Amino acid sequence: MKKQKRQRMKQVTKGRRLSIVSLTIAAVVVAGAAITVLSRQAARDKVSAANQPTLAAAESGKKYVTVKVAGRDVQVDPQTGNIKPLTPEEAQQLAAGLKTMLNRSTEGLEEVHNADGSVSVDLQGRFQNVTLARTNEDGTVERSCVDDPQAAAEFLGIDPQLIDGSTPKANTNRPVTRTPAKRVSQ
Repeated sequence: MKKQKRQRMKQVTKGRRLSIVSLTIAAVVVAGAAITVLSRQAARDKVSAANQPTLAAAESGKKYVTVKVAGRDVQVDPQTGNIKPLTPEEAQQLAAGLKTMLNRSTEGLEEVHNADGSVSVDLQGRFQNVTLARTNEDGTVERSCVDDPQAAAEFLGIDPQLIDGSTPKANTNRPVTRTPAKRVSQ
């Protein structure tokens, strides 16, 4: 009788242990799921807060909305959807970037004579062709490939002296490609 009582006690104790272990495992799984859900919600809130448009005052008194497009902040008129025109400072920054890429000067470039008889030159970022794009009033996008500062200034509608300090030349008639703008829904 004592032996049966001991066996019954072992089974009851074993059953209690099993249920306690099961409850503990279930609690850990539920806690892990809750933490995962909360962290994903927090991450989603951070991303949506980063993509929330913010208002920026323009010199003309218009309000523009700043949105992230391809990792860049772009200011857009919330009523028309048009991109804010370049400020003089932005035009100077654009011109400075184009100036180095469209530089055709050979001054300071050095030839390197290699052992195999070939000659190489480090162009230091000069002599590049640059593809530019702009949005027209009708919503189409124009693209043009330019290789000199005057063509770039003419295409972008900025002062050529900002890019190279020279007077503008005659119209170069670069090929321009027009593409209808694609509307991206948010």
